[in-house]
Amino acid sequence: MALNEEDFFTEKQTDGVHLSLKVKRWLLRQKTAYQELIVAETTELGKLLALDGKVMLTEADEAFYHEMLVHPTMMSIDIPQKVAVIGGGDGGTVREVLRHPSVQKVFWVEIDEVVLSACKEWLSSVHCGVFDDERVEIVIAPGEKWLPNFSSEFDAIIVDGTDPIGPALPLFEPDFFSACKKALKPDGILALQCGTPFYFRDEVRMVWRNLKQVFEQVKFYLGFVPTYPSGLWAYAMAGNSLPNLDLKELYRRQKERGLINCHYYSPEVHIASLALPPFVQDLLQNA
Repeated sequence: MALNEEDFFTEKQTDGVHLSLKVKRWLLRQKTAYQELIVAETTELGKLLALDGKVMLTEADEAFYHEMLVHPTMMSIDIPQKVAVIGGGDGGTVREVLRHPSVQKVFWVEIDEVVLSACKEWLSSVHCGVFDDERVEIVIAPGEKWLPNFSSEFDAIIVDGTDPIGPALPLFEPDFFSACKKALKPDGILALQCGTPFYFRDEVRMVWRNLKQVFEQVKFYLGFVPTYPSGLWAYAMAGNSLPNLDLKELYRRQKERGLINCHYYSPEVHIASLALPPFVQDLLQNA
């Protein structure tokens, strides 16, 4: 039988580039106070989470994103104990943070309670029970309003937001980055995703420029997420002083923390991700 348009979830990644995933079953379609929420079961990539028509994750490649958002920063901190996760309603980022055994407390700050509830119900393979972990405190609030209440509090702040538009835009602006700097301990690190330097050049330049206004050091790095626009995804770490860890030290920390069985992250990938292609170097130099 011929498939109709309703059998596919289609993301408009650019005006001329669309990604379509064949859907086996629609699990949830809901308009929240902030965004349109979709959860579906695809034929090829497992369950799908989409917000405002954009793929947030599929079960097949979510670890590619979550591991690279979290581990380069967490591995760069000697003994991470207190972490704030802004956004990330699916729980994948919190899951990866908690793989570091020294972590004692995670404040998980999400603006949209409906997204949390939906992900808790439908995406157990992603959150792996972090909603009920005693180290996790869930806060329903805009991150940009919650974070300024803290000073020298966190070893890491990890921003797992959508693209820098709509309700997530304040999480990419200088005022929020200044609040992050204030809330971090002196050797703390901010991590966030920055979009793709292949299609979203203006957004990437904006985030880089805003981070450089606030932080003494910023490192840009890259990873691969198959269902994200272009597949090439950018991240940033920012802080007062970012360490330059060699392969031997990364291996030592990986073994000490029992951080094995990752799908994408490894000490080798950590180091390689910081090697930027010339077109990305040019993009940042012209920001």
